[in-house]
Amino acid sequence: MPVTPGPMEIYYETRGEPDAAPALFISGFSSQMLGWRETFCHRFVERGVRVILFDNRDVGLSPKLGGPSDVDGGYGLRDMAADGFAVLDALGVERAHLVGQSMGGMIAQVMAMMHPGRVRSISLIYSAPSLEPRYFVARETVDAVEAGIRLDRRQAIEAFVDRERISGSVAYAFDEVWIRELAALCYDRCYAPDGVLRQRAAMARWQGRTGDLERLSMPACVIHGRDDCHIRPEASVALAAALRNAELHLYPGLGHELAAPLWDDFATCITRTMRRAHET
Repeated sequence: MPVTPGPMEIYYETRGEPDAAPALFISGFSSQMLGWRETFCHRFVERGVRVILFDNRDVGLSPKLGGPSDVDGGYGLRDMAADGFAVLDALGVERAHLVGQSMGGMIAQVMAMMHPGRVRSISLIYSAPSLEPRYFVARETVDAVEAGIRLDRRQAIEAFVDRERISGSVAYAFDEVWIRELAALCYDRCYAPDGVLRQRAAMARWQGRTGDLERLSMPACVIHGRDDCHIRPEASVALAAALRNAELHLYPGLGHELAAPLWDDFATCITRTMRRAHET
């Protein structure tokens, strides 16, 4: 099983040729690396990218930092960013492109600020520059996934599907067959709802500031849906404004998801950003 050396054995996998341009894909809150669908990753492999996937700590096959009663792992996004660099180190990758979605985009920002010399480009998908309330859609209820409630397999799958349905798009059909399959795969691979609470505590500690992003000069790509029900598109507008070398893509009707009809466009935008890094 490929894991990083040391006490924090982060699980990772790769797709594509070893000598292709390395890109670290960083998953969002509560998500296992399986959320990067194989057919989506193939869009990058066929464009000459070595896709590097990993499970963030407290989900999937990476370490769990507590038990069912522990709601705070005592770590922050900087620690999760260090996990990302540990994966690159394990693969002998000195400099890589970063692609992060949602919380993964926040981790990517932290990685870029920690070691800008190791980041060739940064692509942020429906993320935010900080936890300021103005960037987020207020909701009256917290779902079972976010609450870390332990459910049986059937209940967990239904809760997963319900959550993803809410995150879906206005303009693109909800792929329930795939979402249901993904829910079952994630449950059977590793069901650890208490880890979600610790990830949430880590994210709550984050003190993101657009002023810090203004120091970054690597090429950047910012992607967001205009109908995202979790993070407002204004968050990505702020990201693109702060990043001095960024291009912004806002998609009408897109929710908080990687809608399959847009995969080719996403891959084109992101790999173009990667090429800009190699041209400088």
